[in-house]
Amino acid sequence: MKKFFSFQTMFAIAAISMSISSCSNEDDNFYANLNGEGVKTRTAMSGDTTIIDFENAASILLAGPTSYGENLYANYSGSKFLNWSDNSSGFTCGINILNGGQNYYNGGIAISNWNIMSNPSGKSGDWWYSYLNQCSVYNSASTDGSNENAGHDGSNNFGVMYGYSDAYNTSYMSNPEFNFGAGEEVTIKRMYVCNSSYLYGVMKYGNQFGIYGSAVSLEQAKGYFKVLAYGFNASGQATNGGQPVEKYLADYRDGSSTSTSISTTWSAWDLSALGNVNKVKFNFVGSDSGAYGLNTPAYLCIDDIYIY
Repeated sequence: MKKFFSFQTMFAIAAISMSISSCSNEDDNFYANLNGEGVKTRTAMSGDTTIIDFENAASILLAGPTSYGENLYANYSGSKFLNWSDNSSGFTCGINILNGGQNYYNGGIAISNWNIMSNPSGKSGDWWYSYLNQCSVYNSASTDGSNENAGHDGSNNFGVMYGYSDAYNTSYMSNPEFNFGAGEEVTIKRMYVCNSSYLYGVMKYGNQFGIYGSAVSLEQAKGYFKVLAYGFNASGQATNGGQPVEKYLADYRDGSSTSTSISTTWSAWDLSALGNVNKVKFNFVGSDSGAYGLNTPAYLCIDDIYIY
């Protein structure tokens, strides 16, 4: 069975092919702003709450032309996705900027409607849970491969976060983030998250690139994987005492108080403990981490961000 590059190999290729440094030195090499032109759209409104739902992102902005998302990289010859902004809230997300360029392998948030959850015709092995299908969401409530109605509550579009930071990768990756307009602060009541197909498949079935040297699921390994959100106010200071809000995407450790099975649908994540924020940055931590860092794919799909 053909195998594809590992999560770590992708990093190594990026590190070797480019001499990368962050365009911002703020907060542990997290980048502060997104450059490039993006389409500004309106979000849904509900009373005093604004819902950022990605639905008005123009089709040209969606990851494509395949579920790998070739237009998320600087060497793509067509129209590239750089960032997306919402003019009712100032919300902005996009591809991280490193060394003056924007490439998804450096981390960021793309907008997608892909939902390939098994191998389509012509694909085999672990293709559907490899980086070649990195822009797909694993939402079992949607029709596999339809590329519609896979967002939260049956919507079409959603964001796909990618990237993390640890002691090994700061030269070629920074964390995914979204931010609001200069001087603006909001409270995030909740947002919805769903595993990507890549993340779901590796957590569920494993692959040969983990610390075990063979395909071992997180359940078999009694491991865990979680996402962390860090808030920053309009002055750039950390909120919530610098502490993140965490959500376990899987936790199979014996006796764990956060025991969690791998989800196949969208679920709510309350971020209100972060307080009033101008920016939120994300990181991933997991038990399958070796000599070169995290092995579990650092992806997560997001949708319907409720702010007030």
